[in-house]
This record gives sequence, C-alpha cells and structure tokens, in this order.
Amino acid sequence: MVVNESMTDEKIYLFHIRGQDGVSRFLHPLAGTLEWIDRLKKNPLEGRYGAEPRIESIDLFREELQGILEQAVRRWAADRWFPERFVLSAIAFLVAYFFFSYVIRDPVPVIDELFLSFLAGILTFRGLAKRYYAREEVRALRRELREKIDHTHFEESPLVRNLETLLEELEESSFGELLNRWRRGEKLALHPEDYEEARGLLGALECRFSEKERKRFLKELEKGGVVKKRTEEPTKVAYLFLYHLLARSLS
Repeated sequence: MVVNESMTDEKIYLFHIRGQDGVSRFLHPLAGTLEWIDRLKKNPLEGRYGAEPRIESIDLFREELQGILEQAVRRWAADRWFPERFVLSAIAFLVAYFFFSYVIRDPVPVIDELFLSFLAGILTFRGLAKRYYAREEVRALRRELREKIDHTHFEESPLVRNLETLLEELEESSFGELLNRWRRGEKLALHPEDYEEARGLLGALECRFSEKERKRFLKELEKGGVVKKRTEEPTKVAYLFLYHLLARSLS
C-alpha cells in the first residue's frame, strides 16, 4: 500500500487546500494511535499551502490536531502501563471476592460476590488509567508534542497551488469527463523536487478515505461505465479522483 511508503518519509506533511467555495480543508496522515505518537516524536511537521490560509483557519486546525493528540497520548499511557493495571485489577477482584465471600455472609452465595468483585476490578482498572495519565512522564510527552504542533510552520507550495486549480476543475467535471481523463492514462506533471511532498499528500488522502471507498471508486474508473446517479458530493469525487491520479503518477 502507498501509505506504508509515505509513512517512512522523514517529514510529516500537513496540507491546507482552499476550495473554490473559499472553504479551507486540511489534509494530514495523523490519527489518535500509538503509531501517531512514534512518528510525531521522531519526525518534523511541515505545513504546505497554495492559496494563503487565514490565521483563524490554521488556529482551528491546530486545535483539531491537539484533540487527536489527547486521544493518542491516552492510548499511549494505557498501552504503556497495561500489564500493571491488569495485574492490580485482578488483585482487586480477588480481594473483593474473598472479602464478600468470607467476611460478609448473605443468603445468595456467589452471584453478588462475583458482581461486586467485577465492579471492584473495573473501577480499579479505570482509576489506575487516570492515575497513570496524570504522571509526569505523560505530561512531559504531551507538552513536547503540543509544542511541536503549535510551532508547525506553513509555507507556500507550487504543487499545492497547482492541485487547488486542478481540484476546482475536477469538481466542475461530470463523472463521464473524469472517466475519459482516466482512460487516456492522464498523469500529473510532477517536478522531481515535488515527489516527496506529493507522496505526503497521497498518504494524507489515503487516510481521508476508507480502503473500501478507494477501491470502489477505482473499480468504477477501471470498469469505465458512467454511473447515472451518484450520491457523493462533487468535492468528495474530486478528491478521490485526485488520490488515484496521484497514485498513478507516482507509480
């Protein structure tokens, strides 16, 4: 898969795309996963734009990334101390079970002891998650990555500017016209210096759409039949077509 190649790049590219409606759209390959943390710790963030974005749009995008960061850090902390949490929760379950079985007698054996013991184990597991998340090690990691996001620099990109113009053209095209372009074997005229950036954009687009969406759209292109009625928005169709056009151009 192309995304695997892009994810080995040293730089992590973030893209601002200005649509023909004036709406700012941001593309990036990051998600709230453990891999997100590893990549962001090791690699620099690079922002690219065509038409210059508004400062408010950049600020909102940074807030979005900060939200993704919080999810990723929580998962990192949960994974980091999972064995300890599991063992301590199991101990809490056993202690509660023996306590309610031998200290507190009741007419209905086993059932209520199991229920209360499971409850004690679950509460311990969740309580430890909050405790570990508040550790200095986690706070330091969160501060480090927050600063990296806040200091991300965006600069103008000829590639993105050209693709903004192309996207406007694609959004105004019918699906039949897109099919004709695909049948002709159309490729993007990429400058060698833009290859790394183009691979970064390809990875960002791959993360924007599910594998099922991408494969279905490619099948429609390769089948060559004009679909009479399409439910997707023109913008979505344009971005999907751009994804496959980039993939073909970089292959």
